[in-house]
Formats: sequence, structure tokens, C-alpha cells
Amino acid sequence: MGPMRTPGGASLAAAFLLLGSCSDAFANVMCEPYLRMHGMLRRAQAQCAFTQFNPEIVDTARQCYERIGSELGAEAIRAGAGEFDQLASVRGQAATCSLIERQFPMVIR
Repeated sequence: MGPMRTPGGASLAAAFLLLGSCSDAFANVMCEPYLRMHGMLRRAQAQCAFTQFNPEIVDTARQCYERIGSELGAEAIRAGAGEFDQLASVRGQAATCSLIERQFPMVIR
């Protein structure tokens, strides 16, 4: 299977790679897709028992959440968590965890 895609078709991996350094690129971050990615990775962290999560990702997500507001921010995070759940139901949790770990090594371990 190729890269994970958001409902709009954008690759989550590509979206993340466009960020470069999170703190330097914040002005260029599209917050809703970023928060979806963050929600998916947080769900993966809980379901896959990952123990490390890049703190810059958390800081950028917090800034995005404040920027777009709690209603839209929470909706985006829930949608991302749902993407993980959907992928896990299709591929299985172990395969999904492995995929996430391979595609996002700079974020989660």
C-alpha cells in the first residue's frame, strides 16, 4: 500500500515533509490537515504503545489548535484518530502500527 492519504487525497507523509523544521515553518503550516495528522499519530501512539513523540509536533499542533479554534481543531484531531482506526480495521493494528512507524520515524517511535 502507498502513502496514507487524507480524505481530500493529500498524502499525510507529504504534508509532513513539506513542513521541514516545524518551528521555522509554522507560518506555512495548513493547520487543519496538520491537526488531522497529529490526531492520527496520537491515536497510533496509544494503540501501538509508541513511547516517543516529537515535542515540536506537539507544539505546532497546539499553535494550530489555537489558530483555528477549538471546534475545528477538535474535529480535525478526531478525524485523524478516525483515519488510524479505519486503517487498522482494514489492515490490522500490527500492520498499521508498522506502517506508521516506517512513514513517520521523525515523529513517533
